[in-house]
Amino acid sequence: MDEFSLEHISEKIHYGKTKDYFFEVLSSYQNGNYRSTVVMLWSVAVCDIVYKLQNLVDLYDDNSAKVILNEVTKIQEDDEKSSTWEIKLVEEVYAKTNLLDSAECENLRYLQKQRHLSAHPILNSDRELHSPNKETVRSLIRNTLEGLLIKPPFYTQKIIDELLEDLAESKAALNTRKKIKQYVESRYFSRTTPSVELNIFRSLWKLVFKLENEQCSENRHINFRTLEVLAIRNSGALVGFINGDKDYFSNIAAEGEPVAYLVYFLANNSAIFESLNEDAKLKVRHCIETHEVGKTLGWFVKPDLATHANDLKNWIESDERPKFTPDQFDAVLEISDTDEWQSEFCKLTTSYYTVSRSFDQADSRFQVAIPKYIELYDKEALIDLAAKIEDNGQCWARGRARQDYEIIKDRIDELFGDDFEYDECPNFRRNVVVAD
Repeated sequence: MDEFSLEHISEKIHYGKTKDYFFEVLSSYQNGNYRSTVVMLWSVAVCDIVYKLQNLVDLYDDNSAKVILNEVTKIQEDDEKSSTWEIKLVEEVYAKTNLLDSAECENLRYLQKQRHLSAHPILNSDRELHSPNKETVRSLIRNTLEGLLIKPPFYTQKIIDELLEDLAESKAALNTRKKIKQYVESRYFSRTTPSVELNIFRSLWKLVFKLENEQCSENRHINFRTLEVLAIRNSGALVGFINGDKDYFSNIAAEGEPVAYLVYFLANNSAIFESLNEDAKLKVRHCIETHEVGKTLGWFVKPDLATHANDLKNWIESDERPKFTPDQFDAVLEISDTDEWQSEFCKLTTSYYTVSRSFDQADSRFQVAIPKYIELYDKEALIDLAAKIEDNGQCWARGRARQDYEIIKDRIDELFGDDFEYDECPNFRRNVVVAD
C-alpha cells in the first residue's frame, strides 16, 4: 500500500526528466536498497531545483533564479570535485525565492545529511555502514515529493515587473474580466505562493489607487482587474494583511479616478473600508458624495442596503438625470446576491427607464436597463414596470415600444399566465398586443 501511494504521488512530478530519475529512487526503495535510495533521492532533488530555476530564467527571465544559477555555477567552476554547491543551492533557493518554505528547506537539509551518511564509508561503533531504515527513507521520499518534486516552478518576488509589462502589452486582447482571470492565473498565479500574491496585491494597490501618472492611467483598468483576481484568491487573508500595514494602504489619491476605482473595489470588499485610516475614509466618503461611481456603489458607508437603494432611486429621478452604463448596472447588481437586493435592483432599472424625457432617451435607456435583467423581475416588479410605463408617454408612445415590449410580455406570460391585470394599464396593453 505504501509503495502504491508513493507511485501515485510520483505521477504528479512536474518535469519529465525528474520523473524518469525518480523511478530509479522508487525501484531502489522497493528492493530494500535504502542507502542507494537516499543517495539518488538527493541527486534528483538537486536536479529538480536546477530545472525549475532554469525554467524561470528561460520563460520569464527571472532575475533571482538567474543569480542563484550563476552563483552555483561559479562554485562548480572553482572546484569541480566539491559538492558544496548542492547545499548552497538549497539555501539560496530558500532565501531568494518562494520555491521552498522553512519546513521544506529543513527537510532537504536532513535529506542531505542522510545522503552524506549513506554515500560515504562512515562506520558506527560496531564497524557497520550507516543504514537508514525503511520508515525514515519513506518519509524522506514523501517529503521530497510533496515539498519539491510535484510543485511547479514558483516565481520569485521579482514577478511584479514581468507581470506589469506583460499586462500592459496584452491589455487589448484581455478585454473581459474572464479573460484577465484566466490569463493571470494560468501564466502567473499557478506558479506563486500566497505570500507572493499578497505582495503583488500590495504593489498593485499603489499603482491603481494612488498614482496618477500617464502610464498608471493607461493601465489602471487591467491592473485593477488583476488586483480583483488576487483579492478573491486571498480573501481570507486580505483584511489581516491590510491591518498589518494600515498606513501604506491608506495612502491613496486625494480624488479622481484612483479613488473611484477604490470605491468600486470596496463595494465588493466592504470589510476593508474599516481597515483604512480616517484620512483615507474621508477621501472615500467625498468620492461617494460627488463622483458618479461613488454615488452608484458607495453603499458600504450607509446604514444599510435599503438606504443605498433609496439614495440611488432619488439620484436617478433627480434633475441630475445620471446616465448609467451596462457596466454600472452590473456593478450595482453585484453588490448583494440576496432576493431583497434583486427586488431593489429591479425598482432601480424600472425607474431609470421610466423617467425618460424623450423618445430617443427612452429607446436607449430601455436597452440598457430592461432586456438584460428582465429574468430578474418577479410579479411585483412587473406590475411596477407596467404601471410606470403607463404613466410616461415617452415610454409607451415611442415607435419601438411594441417591438421592445415583447420581452416584457413573455415574462408576464411566464409568471402570470392569463391573470395579469392589463385593464389597469391600457396604453401598455396596446403595445403588448393583448386583444380586447
